[in-house]
Amino acid sequence: MRDTQNPFALVRASDFSDSQINGLWVELGSRLINAVIEPRARISKYILGGKGTGKTHLLRYHSYQVARLRVANESGLQTVARQKFLGVYMRATNVDPGRFEPDRSALRKWQQLFGVYFELRLAEDLLDALRDIKQSSVEAKLDDAKLIREVQRSIHDASADNLTTVEELLTWVEGQRRGIDHAVDNAAFSGQLNIQISFSIGALCVPLTRGLAKWHPAFENIPVIFLLDEIENFSEIQQEVVNSLVRYGEGVLTFRITGRLYSRKTLATMARGEENREGSEFTTVELDNILRGFDGYPSFARRFVAKRLISGAGGPGSGSGAFDPTRSLEELDSSRFYDHHVRTLGLESATASFVRAFEDAVDSADTSYGLTDDVTLVVEAHLMGSFPALVQRLNLLLFCKKLKKRTNPVHLASTIADAAQRFVDSPTAERRSFYATAYGHYAVDLFAQLCRESRKTGPVYSGFDTFVKMSSGNPRNLLICLGRLYESASFRELDFTSNAIKLSIAMQTEAAADAARFAYERDSNYGSAAEPAREAINRLAIVLRTARYALSIPEVSPLAVSFSDSDIVGASKDVLRAALNYSFLFEIDEGRPDRNSQRLMRKFQLNPLLSPRWGLPIARRGDLPLSKDLVNAIFDPELQRDFEAQLRVLSQRWNYPFSAKAGNARTQPELF
Repeated sequence: MRDTQNPFALVRASDFSDSQINGLWVELGSRLINAVIEPRARISKYILGGKGTGKTHLLRYHSYQVARLRVANESGLQTVARQKFLGVYMRATNVDPGRFEPDRSALRKWQQLFGVYFELRLAEDLLDALRDIKQSSVEAKLDDAKLIREVQRSIHDASADNLTTVEELLTWVEGQRRGIDHAVDNAAFSGQLNIQISFSIGALCVPLTRGLAKWHPAFENIPVIFLLDEIENFSEIQQEVVNSLVRYGEGVLTFRITGRLYSRKTLATMARGEENREGSEFTTVELDNILRGFDGYPSFARRFVAKRLISGAGGPGSGSGAFDPTRSLEELDSSRFYDHHVRTLGLESATASFVRAFEDAVDSADTSYGLTDDVTLVVEAHLMGSFPALVQRLNLLLFCKKLKKRTNPVHLASTIADAAQRFVDSPTAERRSFYATAYGHYAVDLFAQLCRESRKTGPVYSGFDTFVKMSSGNPRNLLICLGRLYESASFRELDFTSNAIKLSIAMQTEAAADAARFAYERDSNYGSAAEPAREAINRLAIVLRTARYALSIPEVSPLAVSFSDSDIVGASKDVLRAALNYSFLFEIDEGRPDRNSQRLMRKFQLNPLLSPRWGLPIARRGDLPLSKDLVNAIFDPELQRDFEAQLRVLSQRWNYPFSAKAGNARTQPELF
């Protein structure tokens, strides 16, 4: 085994060098990226997304500094002309925003100071790019004097009167910024803030960007975009400063602002709280939704993995990039009713427990179903027969769902058995039958039941496509999965990146479970709000798990749920919001109307990266409707007892599908 670092280890894009940002970039598609960044749009934009969706990489890749690396021997002016915009990147943490809120009694004074300091940092980064453009474009006629005169009109400081070059203006800006640093640092000890401000907010960056067309005609139609990353690190009053600059931009300068889903704390400006409006001063795009709905994501994932391996082999640009992850991971063979894995994993005996559950449900059934002991034996003989283990389970499941009072149980069992036999004999010819449809719906869940009840293995997760689905369009989630798999293989001295071996299903399942554990327990420490959200997700997952491993599995794949927004009240709303913000849950945009009231139901899906923790599926098919009582019992931390009672009701419904005998209603304990 080569002694190399894990190429899938989590590394934040903010820690990459400009060269790494450029070398590790994997194109999603120019049309999609342009739709996200919209570099020519003269309106500011929020790009929101969960951890790991690539926000930082996206902004830095479009910055001037990184763009300069893409074409050798290109001048700065040529870079700007090729890009058709000038992108200036800055992380919110570079401003050290915590220093500007020490005195709650004088927030507005500190807000003004923060605004000036923030604008100085923006101007400093922009001027640094202009200096590089000037130095690399020696043949160009750049009129520093005209640019500086445009800026001097709004600066009320005599020290700026004699500036004549871009370099001198940059030095002046740096001096102003260091003066504020010194004053703020001293104020922490003296309690006094002694400083003179040289311009009002908006009076530096706006004239500076407006003056670029006078500096050189090439900038006449070149927008300046400030790429502001991690806006969640700004407080509410600091975000008011950003909102004010968005408003004051006058179409001359614009922002592309990234942050977590919950990062935007206010839309208010410093102008007496007047708010910016969506569609007027700014637009918003959620990166998670775009990536989850991107058809080309599987192809992107393969190229993304190859780039990571190239980087791990010696840095961007090295290696061949020929690794194909699909060839190194053993796939689950679902052909012939998973027969190969049923035999190799020894799952045949697992059917016995399912039959006992069926017999238990029959024993509690009302007499009007006609399920006497003699009839039950005949029914089981029809449904079990010599069918493959998975088909036996499906037969019993269909019988539970189709048997009604006063239906002939033997005739129903015979009908199901005949359909099953035809499907087993010729699946292709029977692909339009009701049995084939049922198999398509339930096969994955029934195989998971076999695995779980065998006690030899749990539900399995294997194959590169599975890990891609688990990542849900989030490159970081894919790194979490593959990173755990790489560590497991390395421990066993196996090099799965060589394509010379196939890692076993068991090893992949172990890695998937470890990735889920990491994402749930250690990668979601967001403070006090995270714990109630984590507990709520655990309760929701228990409901989904109870459904998946029940005798009569619901018609939908137990991964998504729906409920009316008006049903969720009180503390439940805050916990649900936190679960969405921390990407425990995803909201599915296309809600559906309730079949009875026609109210629009909101739909939510558990993050499939977490699925292995509870043995849940990774693909969504339909959604499980939740009642008002159940949804609040899940998301309200104070309703644990109510949740347990609601769960018993659901378990009774799904495990005892026949109406109970009079006076024999059963109370089913919690299934797990």
